Amino acid sequence: MKEKMKILVGVDGSDYSTWALMEAISIAKKFSGHVKVITVYKRGHKDEATKTQIKVKQLLEEEKIDSSLSAILGSNPSRALVDTAKNENFDLIVVGSRGLGSAAAFLLGSVSKQVVSKASCDVLVVKK
Repeated sequence: MKEKMKILVGVDGSDYSTWALMEAISIAKKFSGHVKVITVYKRGHKDEATKTQIKVKQLLEEEKIDSSLSAILGSNPSRALVDTAKNENFDLIVVGSRGLGSAAAFLLGSVSKQVVSKASCDVLVVKK
C-alpha cells in the first residue's frame, strides 16, 4: 500500500462539489492522503474561481489536510481532471454528480460522466 493516497477533487462552487470535497477530506483523513483541488474557470471568471478557492483553502486548513490548490483557465473541467490525474499519478478523482454546468455541458454529457469514462484511475462520484 502507498504511503499517501493522492486524491484529486474538482470544485466549481456548487453544493455538489462541496460534498465531493468533504468526502475527499474524509478519505484523506482515513488514508493519510493528500488532496489537490482544481477549479476550472472560463475567461472573465477568475474572481469567482479565486473566491471558491479561498473557501476551499480555509476548509482544508481547518481540517488539517495535506493539500494543494490549482486554478486552471479552460472550458473543459473533465479533461483538466483526467489529464491532471494521469500526469500527476493520482489514485482517486472525486467529483460531484452535478455542478454549475450549462446547456452545453448537458449536450456533451456531465463532467462526472466524462471523468468516469476517461480516467485511468478510480473515480468517486458523490451525490450528497
